[in-house]
Amino acid sequence: MNYSDLGSTDPLANARIGGLMVCVTGQHSCERLLELGSRVRLPGQKMYCVHCVQTGRNFLNNLYEPLAIEFLFSCSSLFDAELTILRANNVIDALVEFAQTNRVSKIVLGPSPVKDESSFSAKLSARLPDVEFFVAE
Repeated sequence: MNYSDLGSTDPLANARIGGLMVCVTGQHSCERLLELGSRVRLPGQKMYCVHCVQTGRNFLNNLYEPLAIEFLFSCSSLFDAELTILRANNVIDALVEFAQTNRVSKIVLGPSPVKDESSFSAKLSARLPDVEFFVAE
């Protein structure tokens, strides 16, 4: 990656930076994750706030989906991030596809309760070896 193009007003130069994806799972952690994303974000880098929920489940573990989505939208707006909500049978497949489609070069996510190769972050990073990962503690 050529960092001499950072901050350029040329959209093609900024596209070479790649996007930054912040994966959020819960309403209460999204602001903390977006804040970390804003700290590791490069000038001109587009930030995506992405929540993916398995088909048939409630968004953000909240029965009041409209309120949860509005909260997530508000947090995303505060950090100038584009909100994307996905539904998929396989969450990891959906996030990998989103990252590839949007040329994501950095991903921010929360800590996994499991700390080995079976963890969510380990599975995701194995599928996206060229992406830099940041885990909020």
